[in-house]
Amino acid sequence: MLKLKAIYFRHFIILVFALLPLLSFSQSKREKKKKAKCEAVSEQDLIKYASLSDVESSIKNAKGWAMQNNGAWYSMNNQIPFPDQKANRNKSGARKLGQDNFIVLELRKLMIGNKQYNVLIKKYRDGKYEFPILKENWTDFNSLDYYVFSSTKLAKILPDPTPFNQKYAINLNVFARGTIKDYDHKNWQSILVGNAQQVHFGEKINGWNLILAVYPINNNDNRVCRFRLIKSFDNNYLTSIYTGPNNWKRIFDHSFYEVKFYTFQNFIEQAKEDYIPVNTSSGAAKDPYKNFYNWGILKYQTGDYIKAIDYFEKALDANPKTKDFMVYSYMGNAQSKLHRFNDAVGSYNRALQMKPDNIMDYSNWVRNYFNRGVAKYYLDDMNGACIDWRKALELGFGPAHDYILEYCNDKEK
Repeated sequence: MLKLKAIYFRHFIILVFALLPLLSFSQSKREKKKKAKCEAVSEQDLIKYASLSDVESSIKNAKGWAMQNNGAWYSMNNQIPFPDQKANRNKSGARKLGQDNFIVLELRKLMIGNKQYNVLIKKYRDGKYEFPILKENWTDFNSLDYYVFSSTKLAKILPDPTPFNQKYAINLNVFARGTIKDYDHKNWQSILVGNAQQVHFGEKINGWNLILAVYPINNNDNRVCRFRLIKSFDNNYLTSIYTGPNNWKRIFDHSFYEVKFYTFQNFIEQAKEDYIPVNTSSGAAKDPYKNFYNWGILKYQTGDYIKAIDYFEKALDANPKTKDFMVYSYMGNAQSKLHRFNDAVGSYNRALQMKPDNIMDYSNWVRNYFNRGVAKYYLDDMNGACIDWRKALELGFGPAHDYILEYCNDKEK
């Protein structure tokens, strides 16, 4: 009897070990399906709360000026010199950075919930001493400062008409501000967005501000623009010192950056064009199509393509007979960004059925041929892609030429 039980027990153990891989595989399969389902939900159903756009505009070159101790003015590229000429000749350690310098000034858009902000980002040459007191062992790296402010301020930075030969200063009422040292080795965009969100939720207090001083000059059709970025605390008294008209005349007495006026104008205007007035309560909007369409563009600008498509679809539900081809153009681009190329081709088809009457819209309409060709390329429809690119080139879209040379001629041979 004992021997029989031992045999049964041994067979039971063998059966368990035989079934373990199947049980494990089944559990693993369930876990993978559950994980995939969660990922699908997070990708498709959750709205990004805050998102930072690509660069809207930038300034990469400027002349930095500083008055010297002898009363003469001295300039350097992308750098404000020291007032002492001897100090400017010293290129060791921190001395080579000047009073101030920049690599590039950028404007980006930041959406937090339903609010539109712009971010002024100043990337600059930086470094540190291993032994600061002795000023020894200097290490170079790049850092950045960022200033988040309401997009409505853009209209005040460069009013229309432009007040030439007048100095003025704008209080940006900075919402969030920060410095990221050695940003090349950090996920600085996530740090920036995270900091802005913390301020939004009240988890962090911003005690800083930025004053932007501007001086557009028109001298015998030689138009330039001087500007200064003035760091300040979030203090009404300090702000009034720089923004009061009685103080404007002294702002540029000792140092400033200078660029061609059109450079500064483009810097502000390109960002201003991306500011889209929207009604945060869509149900109360006078024109629901326009409101949903504008929200779609905002989400597209900041890379939230899933939500952008959702808004474009709502716009079309509100006005299914619209003759505005751009809603389908944007929809196609967003679908392509998500690798939904079949859907994108369908959207571009609808856009191309709506040839515009206004000649000003023609160039944007033609791009649908090019973009449809790109979608077909990713669907392995090379013949269709080449036909679309040739059509785009025929209608005046020059960039299609390089694609035809690269991808179409060899296939034909």
